[in-house]
Amino acid sequence: MHSQMLIRKAQIKDVDGLKQLFFDTINAINSRDYNKEQVEVWSSTVNNIKSLIDRIHKQHFYVAYNENGSITGFASIDDSGYLDLMFVHKDFQRMGVASILFEKLKEIARTLKLMEITTEASITAKPFFEKKGFTVIRQQEIFINTVGLTNYKMQLLLAN
Repeated sequence: MHSQMLIRKAQIKDVDGLKQLFFDTINAINSRDYNKEQVEVWSSTVNNIKSLIDRIHKQHFYVAYNENGSITGFASIDDSGYLDLMFVHKDFQRMGVASILFEKLKEIARTLKLMEITTEASITAKPFFEKKGFTVIRQQEIFINTVGLTNYKMQLLLAN
């Protein structure tokens, strides 16, 4: 599967596709670990287009896509090493998409000479990050409006 996945920098023209992938993945995949109210409030954040556009401009933001040009996942990291976003299309789970994106972000972190990558992983994503060498710093509750969602502050130390 790796040979068919390509990566490029995200562009403003990707916003609609990114929004749909984000919404669909939360509703189809993250719904295994979060209740209906949590899924609804989380997926409603997709409507903050300004935030998404800001991330495309300010972060190292990449999309994975297949030979048909369909976006299969996306991920972003900022200059401090905070891995902000990582979502894989609901129909492309467990096909190496997240791994390809993660390797790209790790390459960026090394280029920036960072000592660590941190993230706030969902319950769903925690096992993936653990497999990549991240350790849990703490479990935490984040709130969207008044709805709490459990996630994990995680860290990966980079060897230089």
